[in-house]
Amino acid sequence: PEMAVYAGCIPLHLFEEDIFSLGQMADSSEKLRQYGLSHMYSHPVLITRTRSCPLIAPPQPPPVPRWKLFRQKKETVVTSEPQEPIVKKPEAHVEIASPFFNYKLNLTTTPTDT
Repeated sequence: PEMAVYAGCIPLHLFEEDIFSLGQMADSSEKLRQYGLSHMYSHPVLITRTRSCPLIAPPQPPPVPRWKLFRQKKETVVTSEPQEPIVKKPEAHVEIASPFFNYKLNLTTTPTDT
């Protein structure tokens, strides 16, 4: 390959101050657990592929009848406050490889001196 990208996954909960993003972190933690990775500990990953579009193409809009193409009306929304345009984040997806996939980590320690 012309370029190899190597990254490390750092637990975000150590740096997170916003309580509302904890729900998103729980979803990502569950996704990591499906692959045997832990959200609590950092681990190295190798980024093998990137893409900026979804795997499944969005459905095509239904065709507009020809009679509706004449004198199209623009929708106007009347509000008392100025509207800010909504900026969509571009999609970004990565495929990673890690030696820690499906690595069984024993998180519960049992005391041996009883």
